[in-house]
Amino acid sequence: MNSPAPRRGGCLRLLFRGALILVALFLGGLGWDVWQLRSLRPPQDSSFEGFLSDGRKGALMIDAAADRLYWVAPPARTIVRSSEPPVYEFNRAGALVNWTPGNEKGMILDAPIPRHGTPATVDEARAWLRRR
Repeated sequence: MNSPAPRRGGCLRLLFRGALILVALFLGGLGWDVWQLRSLRPPQDSSFEGFLSDGRKGALMIDAAADRLYWVAPPARTIVRSSEPPVYEFNRAGALVNWTPGNEKGMILDAPIPRHGTPATVDEARAWLRRR
C-alpha cells in the first residue's frame, strides 16, 4: 500500500502567511508610532496662542527667574514609550523658543529644556505673558 506523500506546500504556505501577518503588524505599529509622534510637532502658528487655538492639552509652568513659560504635554500613545513627556518652551513674548518630543535634546536649540517653575492656569499664563 502506498501512503500519500506529506504536503509540504501547505506548510510553507502557512509559514509564508504567518510571516506576512508579522510584517504587517510590525509596519502597522511603526506607522502608528510615526503618526503619534508627528502630532507632537508644533502647530503652524507656533506661538502660545497658536497652541491654545490648536486645542493642545497639557500642564503649564511659569519660570519667572528664567523668563520662560513651559507647556508639558501628555506623552504620546506610542508602542515605544518615552521616559519624558513632550515639553514646549515659550519666551515672554509667547513665541516658541524650543521643544522636545520627550528626549532631553531640544528640537530647535541643541540644549536640554528644564522642566521647572510654578504651576499655572491658562489665564495666569496669559496674564504673565502680557506683563512684559
